[in-house]
Amino acid sequence: MKPRRRSILSMLDDTVRWTGMPARVAAQMSNDPDHKHRPLRWIPIWPIAFSCALLMTSLAWPPALAGFSLAGVIGVMGAFWGGIFAMMPGIHMNGPLGKPSLEDDEREAALRKDSYLFCLGLLAVLNVLGQPCLMILSHWQEWQMARTVSVVTSAFMLNATLLGCLPTLYASWNLRQLPKE
Repeated sequence: MKPRRRSILSMLDDTVRWTGMPARVAAQMSNDPDHKHRPLRWIPIWPIAFSCALLMTSLAWPPALAGFSLAGVIGVMGAFWGGIFAMMPGIHMNGPLGKPSLEDDEREAALRKDSYLFCLGLLAVLNVLGQPCLMILSHWQEWQMARTVSVVTSAFMLNATLLGCLPTLYASWNLRQLPKE
C-alpha cells in the first residue's frame, strides 16, 4: 500500500503546531487567569536593549549619520518607533500588570505600586542627569542638526520604552507564584 501524500495545508498546520502558538492561544482564550497574565521575564528586555543600543549608536558613532539628511534620519527613527511601540502594548497586556488594578489583591497591588515607583524613579534619575549632559555635549561638540535630531529622538524612544516595558519587567522578576492548593 502506498503511503498517503500529505497536502501543503496539513504540513503548514504541523509547522504551526510545532511553534506552540495554538496551545498558547487556547490558554489565552480559556478564562484561566493563571495563563492570561504570566511573568514575562525576557521579552521586555529586547525593546529596552534595542532602544539603548540605538541611543548609544547615535551618540558614539556619528560618521554613520554623516551621509543621511535630516528627513532620512526622521524616517528611519519613525520606522524604529513603530516597531518598538507595536511591541509595548502586547508586553504590557500579557504581563502580570495587564489585568485591571481593581482585580488586584494586596500582594499584586503592592507589586504594581513598587513596579511603577521603580520605573518612574529610574526615569527621573536618567532624565535629570542625562538631558543636561546631552545638552552640554551637543554644545561642546557642535553637533549638526541630523545628529541632534537622532540623539533627541532616540532618547525619547528610550524614555517611552522604559515607561512601557520596565514596570512589566520589574513585576515579572519580583512576582512570586503562590503554591497551588
